[in-house]
Amino acid sequence: MNEADAEVARTLSRIPVRVPRQMTPTEYQVRVAEVLNLFDIEAVGDVTGVHYGGDGVALEDQPLLAAIRVLIGRRFGVPDDLQ
Repeated sequence: MNEADAEVARTLSRIPVRVPRQMTPTEYQVRVAEVLNLFDIEAVGDVTGVHYGGDGVALEDQPLLAAIRVLIGRRFGVPDDLQ
């Protein structure tokens, strides 16, 4: 296992696992924010969406944000209200 793989494994081990089911839109936004915070992207999820602190999401972090949304959607499903 190389250093990058080890870092990914450490980060994934910090993501809480929840029972797979259809999340509400608010739960989905909160989950996205929780994972973004693991990557030092200041975010808070609530009923109105994900809100970013500081300067928001840098351009170089946009692919990460998209990947996180895809992974969460695959694991838990994207709420119908957000599709």
